Amino acid sequence: MKEWALRILSADTLEEKLLCPDVLTDENPGEPLVFNEPIRPIGMGFNRRTKEEKLPPFQDHRVEEKRAVCLHRFAGHELLAVEIMAHALTAFPEAPKAFRKGVAHTLKEEQGHVKMYMARMEEMGLKFGDLPLYKHFWNHVPYLTSPIRYVSVMSLTFEMANLDFAPLYGRSFAAFGDDKSAALMAQILKDEINHVSFGYRWLNKFKGENPAWDSWLASIGPKLGPKRAKGFVVMEENRRQAGIPDDWIEKIKEA
Repeated sequence: MKEWALRILSADTLEEKLLCPDVLTDENPGEPLVFNEPIRPIGMGFNRRTKEEKLPPFQDHRVEEKRAVCLHRFAGHELLAVEIMAHALTAFPEAPKAFRKGVAHTLKEEQGHVKMYMARMEEMGLKFGDLPLYKHFWNHVPYLTSPIRYVSVMSLTFEMANLDFAPLYGRSFAAFGDDKSAALMAQILKDEINHVSFGYRWLNKFKGENPAWDSWLASIGPKLGPKRAKGFVVMEENRRQAGIPDDWIEKIKEA
């Protein structure tokens, strides 16, 4: 598992980033290794995003090219997640084996998401890497200093927000007749519900006697807050499927 994670973080090809071994062991997790940022394939380095590089508005989804731009941005987020999860495996060798196994499982699913986005984009005439990619999640690595901070930031903030964004974009794509992209977003949503559930379960294991909500707020770092854990519309049922309690849902809605 350690070798796999290091290979992902040091890979200079997309094929290496998405390599997924059939069998993983965790017998020698080694010493903690922390990265400031990963090695990236040529042409897929991090760019500084400008105000003009916003996602196309929903009314523009009628144009296939604009939908492809959305998928490219989402694929970029998934590749970031792959790397951050690999980083968690190198940074937290002493974490419970079951936790590390869960992170590895999620990492494999995120690799699958990248591949699905790539395949759909290519059908639409866009290759992954043709548009700028951004650092995003890696900006928060200085705060990911423990497993509880990892699940608080990744699982319960960024991935929880996708419980809203994935179905919103899926519905928009479907409204303009793009059933393939809508089905892709539905699969992403299904997996993200499981990822959020993983994070919430482990938050409760790591928090000790502290209330879960308070532990989450204390663990997400100064750059984040409950507002970052939601989209334009809060999809309550998706959170309930992930095991998020109603009091959390109400507080997130009010943020």
